[in-house]
Amino acid sequence: MGANKSAVLPADQAEEICHETGFTPRQLQRLYVRFQELEKRTPPTGFLTREDLLEIREVSMNPLGERLADIIIQDHGINNRIDFRQFANVLARFRRGKIITNLNTKDKKLLFLFSMYDRNHDSKIDRNELTEILKLMVGGNIHDEQIATIADHTIEELDADGDLTITFEEFCETLSNIDVDEKMSMKFLN
Repeated sequence: MGANKSAVLPADQAEEICHETGFTPRQLQRLYVRFQELEKRTPPTGFLTREDLLEIREVSMNPLGERLADIIIQDHGINNRIDFRQFANVLARFRRGKIITNLNTKDKKLLFLFSMYDRNHDSKIDRNELTEILKLMVGGNIHDEQIATIADHTIEELDADGDLTITFEEFCETLSNIDVDEKMSMKFLN
């Protein structure tokens, strides 16, 4: 960590962010240190970019890592960058636990997952969006025609209103029997 970087989040900010996110002060401090480690610019700007996120090994190795970085930066940041408060708020969506905040509800987790598909932000997943994410997930292992067939069958099966798209409500209905809190949660160490 660079000499110019502060190791401690100011107390007033920490208290507000803990209240928003449900993170303990200790968890939040650990996230703050990690945030500072990810931002390698000198002097520090207090922001992360898409490129910073893509340097995280787990993100860069994930076939959906670029999509995830785009969602974090474009949907939760401002001007193609994300500050610490925004970063903590995004990660709070994946916090499981006894304390439920406005950020880690089942609906917020599902909305984040839905946004992985719905990149034009029209609140629907169309054939092109579904095909695009399927290609990201399977790489070159399946031919485009097969991916298109899978997309068509998926939409046909999930599209309750016949508009050839999957709405957020249809998406949620499909996942209603899945423990979203368990599947979309990370353990944040104390």
